[in-house]
Amino acid sequence: MSPEERKSAENEIWLCQSCSKLIDDDIIRYNVDLLYIWKENAERLAIAELQSASPVSTNNKDKVLLRFYVQCFDRPAFQDRISQEGRIEDFDQAIEDTIIALNTGVLRTQDGVIIKQSEGKSAIINHAWREKLNTITDMLVALRKRLKIAKDENLYSTYGKGEVMYCFYDQELETWFDLTREEIIKILSSICQEAGISGLHFPRLPYRW
Repeated sequence: MSPEERKSAENEIWLCQSCSKLIDDDIIRYNVDLLYIWKENAERLAIAELQSASPVSTNNKDKVLLRFYVQCFDRPAFQDRISQEGRIEDFDQAIEDTIIALNTGVLRTQDGVIIKQSEGKSAIINHAWREKLNTITDMLVALRKRLKIAKDENLYSTYGKGEVMYCFYDQELETWFDLTREEIIKILSSICQEAGISGLHFPRLPYRW
C-alpha cells in the first residue's frame, strides 16, 4: 500500500483508544474485512441519523411493519445474557429466524411453523429507517458468524444439567455478544421512538460468572 493509499479516506476508520488497541493486538480476529464492515455500518448509521433529523414520514404502513419487527425481537435470544442461554443451538436458530423475518416478513416458531406474515424491510418507505434495519440485519449476521467460530474453536463450555449455563473462555467475546445485541435493540428502539410507537426495553439480569 502506497503512502497516499494509506492516508486516504477509504483506509480510515475512527476508533476510541480502547478499541484501537484491541484491534492492533489481535489482527487475526479483527481482520481487514471485518473492519470494512464496521466502517460501512457506522457510515450507514450516521447517514440514517442525518436523514432522520428532517421531518419523519408518518406513513402508517411503515408503522405497521415496525410493530411487526418489534414482535420479531421479543424473544429470549435478545433478553438473556449469552452465558444464560438455554441452548446455543436454539439461540443461533432464533437469530436466523429473526434475520428471515426482517428480510421476508415471515415470522416462524422454533419448529418452523409460520405464526405471522408481513413484509420484509425492503418495503419500508422511510429511507433512514430502512437503512437502520439493514444495519441491524448485518449485525445479526455477524452474531451468527462469530457464534459459529466460537463453537468450532471450542471457546466456551457448559455447566449444569437441565438449565445449562455457558462459560466463555474469552471474556471479551462474551461481552461482545451481549453488547452487540444491546446495540441492536437500541437501534430498533430509536426507529420506534422516531415513529412514535413502543419499542423494546429488556431488563438485564445481574447474574454473571
